[in-house]
Formats: sequence, structure tokens, C-alpha cells
Amino acid sequence: MEPHNRRGFTGRLCSEEFLIDMNNEAWLAPPMPEFDTQISTYRQSLLELEQKMQSSYDKAVMTLSGGALGVSMSFLKDVVGTQNVQGGKFLLAAWICWGLSVTGTLASFYTSSCALRKAVQQTDDKTIYLELCGGRFNLLTKILNFGAGLLFLAGVASIVVFVAHNLP
Repeated sequence: MEPHNRRGFTGRLCSEEFLIDMNNEAWLAPPMPEFDTQISTYRQSLLELEQKMQSSYDKAVMTLSGGALGVSMSFLKDVVGTQNVQGGKFLLAAWICWGLSVTGTLASFYTSSCALRKAVQQTDDKTIYLELCGGRFNLLTKILNFGAGLLFLAGVASIVVFVAHNLP
């Protein structure tokens, strides 16, 4: 829908209430209930997609980190065996990184639940737009998820170096 303004320029939507033309002059926007409904539906689908993606990310980090621990232990037992282990510090670093990655993911489940409860409380109190949504738990969840991914990758790098030192 093109806005009506005296200069004939197509305005750009900058909020629900105003349109700004190319000369930065504000004009009151005509009511757009259809647009509001579409935006609301689109927003809801984005939120649902974000939840699905976060769930998939958490499952992937847990599965990959846990599986990597198992595979590395099998490699140590079956391939390296009783020969002289080279670069054992890298194996230990990989195990620590993967263990911390799993721990971080598990902790993020708790902080995510706390953030959701806080967001519901903020919605009920009508402070959701005045405060950080979910409070500090939201930020902590993001940090834990990012850290879990980084720790997984650090574990992969460490095990690659260990394997390179111990290939028969």
C-alpha cells in the first residue's frame, strides 16, 4: 500500500503510526488492520521457528558432544591401545571441552526455563517492553548456548591434534 503524501513519494514504514517520506517529513499512517494481522502472524511464526531451532541446536550439541566422548574413548582403546600415547594433553582437553559443552547445554535448559517464567511475569506486569525480556536469565542462556558450541568445536580441534599424533 502506497502512502498518500503531498509530494507523491513512497514513504517507508518506520513504526505503526508514522510514515516518513524521502524528505524526512512525517505523515500519519492510515490504519492498516490487515497489515497488523499479517505482521502479528509472521512474528508468531518467527518465534515458533526460533524455539524449534534452539531445541534442535541443544539436541545437536548434546548428541555430538556425548558421541564424541564415546568415539574418542573407543579410539583410545582400539586404535592407540597399549602403544605409547603421544599428546595425551590434547585428549584430556577434548574430554574436558566436551564435558563442559554438555554441562553448559544442560544448564541452558534451566536458565531458559527461568527466562520464560520471567518473560511471562513481565508480560503479566506489563513491563515486557520496559525491561530485558526474560531478564538476566535470557542473557545467561544465550551465553551458555554459545559457549557450549565453542567448547564442542574446541574439543574437535583437540581430538584432531591427538589423533594426528597417534595414528598408527
